[in-house]
Order: sequence, then C-alpha cells, then structure tokens
Amino acid sequence: MACLSIGRALSLACLVALPLGACVAGQPDTSAGRASALATTVSRATMCKAGTPQRSTLDRFLAAEKARGASDEQIAAARSAYVSVSEAETINQGIRPQACTAEERMQLKERMGRIRAGSFEAS
Repeated sequence: MACLSIGRALSLACLVALPLGACVAGQPDTSAGRASALATTVSRATMCKAGTPQRSTLDRFLAAEKARGASDEQIAAARSAYVSVSEAETINQGIRPQACTAEERMQLKERMGRIRAGSFEAS
C-alpha cells in the first residue's frame, strides 16, 4: 500500500516538474528567468560531465542579481526558480535520459568556465 502511495506521489511530482523549466524560462529578462536558465545550464553540464558548479554558484548569482538592482522579492523568486528547475531537471533526466553530443559538451564546458569565473550572462 505504501509503495502505491509513493508511486502516485512520484508520478504527480513528475507531471508538475516536466513543464516547470519552460514556464519559468519564458521570462528570460527577469531574475527568475535568468535563474532558471542558469539552473538548466548547470544541470545539463553536470549530466553531460561538462563541469560542475561551485557550492557558492547560487549565492554568487543572487549577489549579481542584487547588484543589477533586483528587489528582495525578485531575489526570493530567483532562488525558488533555481532550486525548482534544478530539481525538475534531475527528475527529467532520471525519467527520460538525453544523450549529450560532443559539441554540446564542449559548449557546456565553455559556459561552465564562465559561470565559475562569475559571469552569469547567457551569451
């Protein structure tokens, strides 16, 4: 009986998680949109073995957003978006693994190098 409940909860979590990144990423000019894009990049790079984030990545990103003039509410939304999208990406990769091409891996390595250096711009 407990397995059935866990299975239902996991199914529901997957249904909710799948479209989350797309919903948040629809606003790329907001702190939450940029946090979503960062979380997607970091998650994909980790999955492709193209680099891992530093422990301070999220905090440094939020500090950069604060320096851009983000309000406390925008910072909270960005933190929430980053965590939610990271979790959704992990779930998605577990359910539907996607192979990484050599070209994607190279691009992700370059991007992760910039992220580790403190540059959070998408380009």
